[in-house]
Amino acid sequence: MNEKDIELAERTGQFARRFPQVWQEYQDWLRAIVSSREELQQRYSQGLASLIFRWRLLYFGLYVAAMAGRQALVQSLHQVSKRQSKRAAVPVLEQGALTTQSLQIKRTHFILQRIATLLAVAELTLCGLAAITGVMLAFYYQPTAVGAHASLHAIAYQITNGNLILSLHNIAGNGLIILALVQIVVMFLGRQFMRSWLTAWISGICLALATIGLSWTAIILNWDQTGFWRFKIELSIIGSLPAGSFLREVLAGGSAINTLTLQHMYTLHSYILAIAALLLSVIHLTAHIFQEKSWAQTAPESWCSSEDTSTI
Repeated sequence: MNEKDIELAERTGQFARRFPQVWQEYQDWLRAIVSSREELQQRYSQGLASLIFRWRLLYFGLYVAAMAGRQALVQSLHQVSKRQSKRAAVPVLEQGALTTQSLQIKRTHFILQRIATLLAVAELTLCGLAAITGVMLAFYYQPTAVGAHASLHAIAYQITNGNLILSLHNIAGNGLIILALVQIVVMFLGRQFMRSWLTAWISGICLALATIGLSWTAIILNWDQTGFWRFKIELSIIGSLPAGSFLREVLAGGSAINTLTLQHMYTLHSYILAIAALLLSVIHLTAHIFQEKSWAQTAPESWCSSEDTSTI
């Protein structure tokens, strides 16, 4: 490690000390990152070890900032609810324990986890809609260089309700990507990256990657000028990577982009990635449901009521 890495660690510590409550809880984490320098130097080269070390510091800084922002939001919301209760002159009975900061943080975790469950339901719904409309389109789509564009044109303008099915398929695919990325952010803020959320966290990341892969493999399926040249440029980028020439030949089916390339992308899109996304969405929702059951055993009943949630 060079002096810049040590200086960066000191700056990260100074930044985290601006938030005393978060720093008191996570200062051991920063010490563990700093103490891992020797192990990184032994296992990796100097450049790679420095990169991993800086990435850990960046992750720590972002997490501390997120936790500090969440605590500030919880405190402000608590103050607003307190003022409203004073103006209404409503006596608060047996609510002293629920007004503490620790319970407010746990309550925020519960709300974020409930949002994550609802997002998982929406992801499974969109994934099912994309699968159903994809099966309908597969009856008329021809994965060949001659018939791909013509078949899509026929679906959109000649087949009854074909344009509606094609639009629903595109909307469901794009919406699934957005929800999968939002889900990762919600899971991060809800502390679902912890070991107890391992299944939900891994399945959520894999689902996001699968949806991005579905969008990427669909580039060439239209077989138009925009998709063709965009796919060709991205294939050239893949070919410049280590072992990229082999991967490029596997994806394209050779050195040229032709009917075989289209069939490879169609197989990846319609079978491998689509089935993987559907299974991952089911696993993701199941993991959230099991976690909801465990929370229901420990969380107060007032957290789950609509009246109490509306005051947040």
